[in-house]
Amino acid sequence: MVENIASRLPIAWRNMLFRCRLCGEKCCGLTPELSEEDVKKIRRAKPSFNPHYTPEGRMILVGEKGLCPFLRDGLCSIHDYKPLLCRLYPFYPVEKKVLEHFLSLPEDVEVVKHGSKEYVFLFDEQCPGVGEGDPVDFRKLLEVFLVSESPPCSF
Repeated sequence: MVENIASRLPIAWRNMLFRCRLCGEKCCGLTPELSEEDVKKIRRAKPSFNPHYTPEGRMILVGEKGLCPFLRDGLCSIHDYKPLLCRLYPFYPVEKKVLEHFLSLPEDVEVVKHGSKEYVFLFDEQCPGVGEGDPVDFRKLLEVFLVSESPPCSF
């Protein structure tokens, strides 16, 4: 079962292209998990913001009709205060050794080193900006992820 799921994981490759289309087509319909740091940041722009809590007690960002509550005319109204997962989308870093336990990584996988750790990136294949634009700076994305006090885990 795990091997079957793992074989379908979309793993970023070297020189992968991405350009945000600013469409909100996929990303703004997700319900990203929020960290305390994310909530504090959002409240700087929207002081009355209160996250939704899942039955498990996780904080998530969700609005009416399943869309992001900060989506206005197809654009993010809190762009400078976006939660971490929104800033990283459609990519998410994972320690390479975690994936290597249950799948063989492709030869062209993008590996980013940080200290003694190595990271690869999973990505959302349904994002329309994947495969367009400029090469992704995975090192910069990893830095954004690592400076977060307590990165959330899921969309």
